[in-house]
Amino acid sequence: MPATPSTLTERLHVLVKEKTGRPDIEYGMKEGEITDDEDKITDKEDITIRRLALAWKSSGQRVSFTCTGDMEFDLEQRAPFKAGSHWYARAFFGAVVSYGVVVYKSFPQIKFEAQFLQSMLVEENVQYFLMAIFFWRSTPMIAPLIPYVVFAFFNALNYTRTNLLPAIFPTPPAELSRKIQVWTETNHAAAMSFVAYVEVIGVMGSLVIGAITFQSSFLSPIVYANFLRFRFFFSIHTRAAFAQLRARLDAKIVGNPKIPPKAIKAYEVTRGAIIRFGMAAVQQPRE
Repeated sequence: MPATPSTLTERLHVLVKEKTGRPDIEYGMKEGEITDDEDKITDKEDITIRRLALAWKSSGQRVSFTCTGDMEFDLEQRAPFKAGSHWYARAFFGAVVSYGVVVYKSFPQIKFEAQFLQSMLVEENVQYFLMAIFFWRSTPMIAPLIPYVVFAFFNALNYTRTNLLPAIFPTPPAELSRKIQVWTETNHAAAMSFVAYVEVIGVMGSLVIGAITFQSSFLSPIVYANFLRFRFFFSIHTRAAFAQLRARLDAKIVGNPKIPPKAIKAYEVTRGAIIRFGMAAVQQPRE
């Protein structure tokens, strides 16, 4: 009989391996999405439901993408890192709708059991869905919207290639479809790296500044820090963003004769506290 995993890290690896067949996985935008392989579905009712779900998901992404593009800044009444509440709410409502559809398709029957809930929390789409709800009801800021806009843009291109073009043209233009596919596949990794840097530096930085200046809740950085802990565990891009940020800060601070030793010591203590905080999400002491 196999031994029971004793740490949260091992349990998360087991959950991911059971769900994906791989012990370590970079979820990316494609994991958990509604696929378009209708040729594998024989039930016409299932195909209809799937098409409706795709339409709702695409509608939510268009709302999120369009409203973000129309967002206006009010520099007289708001801080520069904050966004207009009207467009902000609409944009995140679109994100909530699109991710809600994906989560529902992935987990049509919710079970209030510890193992099931834990398996849900390791899903990237569930994490982004919960964060979309949180930001939807939070102080408007532009930075939290950027990752969702990037995801919406790529998914909109994929929806255009697989659904809109066949619906508009009796014979879909193969060359255009191929160009869209090649472009998305070529730029997917770079986009995910960009999103990781925005999440680690842009979003977290905005939340910390907002909390310090009393422009947003003090709970926001704490909630987002827990989100980043899971992203660090599952995403190679997030780990790379943290590693590069640490390398740059170490190069500029540690050993710099222009910086007082006490300031360097404070940085090292803060860095160590952040590392311990991050590892606490994926490691627990053995009993």
